Amino acid sequence: MKEGTTELKSPANIELSSLKDLIKLVISSVGPDRAAGYIGFYKDNSRSIFFIFNTSIGYYELTALPIVVWVEENEQPKGSFIRYRTSPSEEIEFTEDASDPKWLNIPLVSFKKMPDFLRVWEK
Repeated sequence: MKEGTTELKSPANIELSSLKDLIKLVISSVGPDRAAGYIGFYKDNSRSIFFIFNTSIGYYELTALPIVVWVEENEQPKGSFIRYRTSPSEEIEFTEDASDPKWLNIPLVSFKKMPDFLRVWEK
């Protein structure tokens, strides 16, 4: 590393138990009637990783705490959005159509290459 540059440290690593949990976390960050943000997807060899990257501002004595919340799933996305609903039962699916108002739709962003410092699932 060159003199005068700062090495990037890995963010805090929070692994969830399911993709549904990750979706609920994204939805709950803005309220029940609309979702903001995105869910990232990265194919890491044979692993399918879904994640969000965020920061907790003013974390104790730190200016901010970077956080990667992630889950490993067996399936790959089959669309550009993940949609979620709770009625008549809790359900998620991948889709290309985000126009149905019965579903909350979250954009899915596929990463071709991940920066090494964000690959917390390898730690």
